Amino acid sequence: MLLFSKIVSENSLFLKNFHFYSLTPNSETLTASYIRANYSWKVISWSYWISMTKTKNYRVTPKNNKWIIQSIETRKTISVDGAPFKLKSDAEQAMFNLELSGSATPIKKDPGGVTFHDAFQKFAQAKLDLKNSKNRINQTSLSRYQREFDLRISKYIFPTLLLTEFKLQQMEQFLKAAFDDGVPFKTLRNSVKDIRHFIRKANMYGWDVCRDMETFKIYDYPYVIPKDDDLLFRKETKILDDNLCMVMINTNYEQMWNDTNAANRFAILCLLFIFGLRASELAAIKRSNVDLNNKILKIQGVYIQAEGGYLNRTKNRGSKRDIPLDDDAVRFFEMWFEYLDKNHKYSNWVLPGLRGDGPLSYKYINAQIWKNYAEHGLAEIVCRRDGHVKILSSSLKGSPTKTFRHKLCSTLISNMQKYNLDPNQVKARAGHLKYETTAEIYGNKLVGISKSDQDKLAKATGKALNTNLISQVITKK
Repeated sequence: MLLFSKIVSENSLFLKNFHFYSLTPNSETLTASYIRANYSWKVISWSYWISMTKTKNYRVTPKNNKWIIQSIETRKTISVDGAPFKLKSDAEQAMFNLELSGSATPIKKDPGGVTFHDAFQKFAQAKLDLKNSKNRINQTSLSRYQREFDLRISKYIFPTLLLTEFKLQQMEQFLKAAFDDGVPFKTLRNSVKDIRHFIRKANMYGWDVCRDMETFKIYDYPYVIPKDDDLLFRKETKILDDNLCMVMINTNYEQMWNDTNAANRFAILCLLFIFGLRASELAAIKRSNVDLNNKILKIQGVYIQAEGGYLNRTKNRGSKRDIPLDDDAVRFFEMWFEYLDKNHKYSNWVLPGLRGDGPLSYKYINAQIWKNYAEHGLAEIVCRRDGHVKILSSSLKGSPTKTFRHKLCSTLISNMQKYNLDPNQVKARAGHLKYETTAEIYGNKLVGISKSDQDKLAKATGKALNTNLISQVITKK
C-alpha cells in the first residue's frame, strides 16, 4: 500500500510531504493503494496517478526472469540504478520515479539504514546456518523463516521500508494487504509470531530496530479475525468409533496372507489402535524393542528418512518410555511375528519396508491409511503416480494417524477414576513429561465411557445445578 500523507489539489496534483510504508506488488492496479486528497481517501493505481501528473513514457516488462523499464516510444531499455529488478514492484517504483522526475516535488530519497527486507533475509539465513550434521534441530523448522519471507514478507511489506520504521501502522497494513489477498488467518497468526521472534533476535544482534511490535497480538487487529470458528481455531481431531476401527482391522486381517498392502495396513492399524503412537515412533519400532517375556514395548527413537533414518531421540524426554502389554497386545505381536518370519525373516523392523533394509516410509504409511479410510467411506482421495495421496475431502484431513492417539489419551483421561489410573500413569502412557500437557491437549472430550456412566454424570450435573426447577415450572401447567 502506497500511503501519501498529504496531497494538495488545485488546478493540478502535486506531491508534498509524503513517504512510503508498504506496497502490494505484482499488479499495476494497486487496489490497496490510497491517496489522501483534500483530506479524503481515493483508490488509485500507478497508471491513474501517472496519468494525472504527466503522460506515461515508460513501461515495466519481463526479461530473463527479471524486470526492466522500457521507453514506450523507442522500446529501448532504460538504464536505472538496480536494474534489472528481481521484483516487479521495484521496477514499478523506479518507473514511477522516472515519470515524476520533472514534477514540482520529487519523491523522497531513502534516508539510509537497514531495510526490513534485508534484515529479515539476513535473519532467515542465520537460522538456516544453524543446521549441522551433529545437532538435532529440524531443517524444516529452520527454513520456515525463509518461506515466510518468500511467501509474505517480500509481497506485502514495501522493500524500502526501514527496520526502524516497522511499527503498529506498518504491521496492520501488512496484515490487511495479506488478508485481502486471501492469506488465511491461521497463516497470518504464524506470520506475526515469526515477525515478533525476528524483532527480538534483531535487538539481541544489536541491530537498530523498532521494538514496538514485540508484544503485538493479532487478535488486537479485528480486521483479519474471521467469522467462522473453523478458520479461527485449531481443527478438532475426530475420534473414530470402536466398531468402525474393528471393521477396518478385520477387513485387512482377512486379506493379509494374500495381499502385502493389506497385511501392512492391518499391522499399522493395530499398532495405532493399541498404543496411540506418533507416526515417527511407529516406523522406528524394531523387533528388539518388543519384549514378550516381560510384556513391554520400548519406544526408544524415531525414524525420519529426510534426516538420515533412525534417530536416537524422541519428541521429548517423556516420549522415551516402556509401554506395558496386555494379553491382547501380546497376542497381536505373536501373530504378526509369525507373519514376519515367513515374509521378512531377516528384517529387524516391526514394519519392514517394501524394498531395502529400512522400515516402511511415512509416505507409504500415510498413503495406506488414507486408502483404507477411502474404502470405508471416510475420505475421497486421488492416488498419484509417485505414491502420494491427494485428499479431496475428509473429516480426518490433517490427522490420519492422530485420531488414534487422541482416542487413546482422551479415553485414559475420561476413565481415570473408573480404572484407578493416576496422572503419572496417564502422562507416561501418552509420552509426556507433564500431565498438564496431556490434559490440555486431550482432556476436552469424554471418550470410552459407558451409557450408565454418562447417565450418572448427567444426574450429578443436574443435581448440582438444581435443574429440577425446570421440571417444577413445567408441571405447574
